[in-house]
Amino acid sequence: MSVLAIDINDSGLVVADEANVRAIEPGFASVERGKIVTGEAARARARRQPRQTSNRYWSALSGEKNSAGADLNVTAAELAHAQLASLWTRVANGATDVVLVVPGGYRSDQLGLLLGLAQECGMPVRAFVDVAVAASVRPFPGRQLIYVDAGLYRTSVTLVEQNGEAHVRTEHSLNQGLAALADVFARRIADLFVRATRFDPFAHAETEQAVYDNLPAWLTALQSDERLELTLRHGDKDVRVTAERAAVLGVAEGYYRAVRQLIAQHRDPGKKLVVQLSDRLAALPGFVGDLARLDEVTIECFAAGHAARGALLSHASVAAPAGPVKLLKRLPWRAEAHVEAARPEPPPPAPMLASVRAPTHVVYAGIVYRVGADGLLFGREAEPGRRTVLVGEGNSGVSRLHCEVVLRDGELRLRDLSTFGTFVNERKISGETALKRADVVRIGSPGAELHVVSLEGDA
Repeated sequence: MSVLAIDINDSGLVVADEANVRAIEPGFASVERGKIVTGEAARARARRQPRQTSNRYWSALSGEKNSAGADLNVTAAELAHAQLASLWTRVANGATDVVLVVPGGYRSDQLGLLLGLAQECGMPVRAFVDVAVAASVRPFPGRQLIYVDAGLYRTSVTLVEQNGEAHVRTEHSLNQGLAALADVFARRIADLFVRATRFDPFAHAETEQAVYDNLPAWLTALQSDERLELTLRHGDKDVRVTAERAAVLGVAEGYYRAVRQLIAQHRDPGKKLVVQLSDRLAALPGFVGDLARLDEVTIECFAAGHAARGALLSHASVAAPAGPVKLLKRLPWRAEAHVEAARPEPPPPAPMLASVRAPTHVVYAGIVYRVGADGLLFGREAEPGRRTVLVGEGNSGVSRLHCEVVLRDGELRLRDLSTFGTFVNERKISGETALKRADVVRIGSPGAELHVVSLEGDA
């Protein structure tokens, strides 16, 4: 018996068996003279022929007229069927069972449509499995477990229960995904070319396509390189520019922060956290480091095909040979529980750190504020007779008096006074908490940030 799993994600459909990943291809389709082309061939012409290309048909799966885009004159379902049929022709190879791993945001009507399309292709579909439980193969006792994934137009944060099995509790999402992120990266890179050489890659369809073609490799290199030489071919010349890592990654700050805040808003108070990241997000330069700002977090990064192969680890309980095809949102664990090794005692501080004082200052908007026993208030309005820093412009969720920072018994203490909540390292505090050097306090949304610092020596 041969079993396959297909992870339905528009940023990359993944086909896997129990041992290997057989195929990965992007959810792109183009229509030219009535012929549908899908996958990498369609993606490679998306910038050259944007009005004949679609990458929204998986996220907006529908049989309604023009659901794939008005210029294509086909439905999203027709494009999805064409891609499934093409994939199945290449990977079937005698498969007797198929498990479809699906995003948590699919409605029941979309699941029914997807099942019909797969069956038209001849796929022996046995079950749907929610991607979060497919990916969650082992428990983390005593911790909260969260799975984070993204498609081209949606990012999801799924809370996974651990009561003897993996079970989807709730899913929360952002209506922004990897397509918009690729666009801002590409435009930043195009801007670097314009500034350095006056050559605009977006002024020509061929070089615009080349930016998107090279983008994955450039971003991979920027995971570790502080600067990178970028080259584009235009006519008979190579145009080169040096990109600084910080200059490129800065455009992703808003998206990274939105995902981090979504996780922080839905974590359980008082629990350590495990964040499981799909390969699609783990590959983003700087993203894992940004999530590491969350308090008491362990981050697990998955390889491509992990969710598909994770679903097949419990094939016996998933792919029943008869009966209706069901959506499974709970699965038994398929790997050993994670047990943390005992951590050694930290070494004593190095001599050069011995003179560093406890934190006594807060930085906001580039200004350093000393905090004393009389305290420092933050909020939308000044409090008569009290030192108050006004925040809130451009941010929602800021109370009139939002929080207070005070020096007490040699400690810098933060007290929440708000209706909306105050976050330290993206963890919502309750009442009062001690602050440490390098803590980041967030007020409101998207958020005013206060940085906790200490001064060395007599500075």
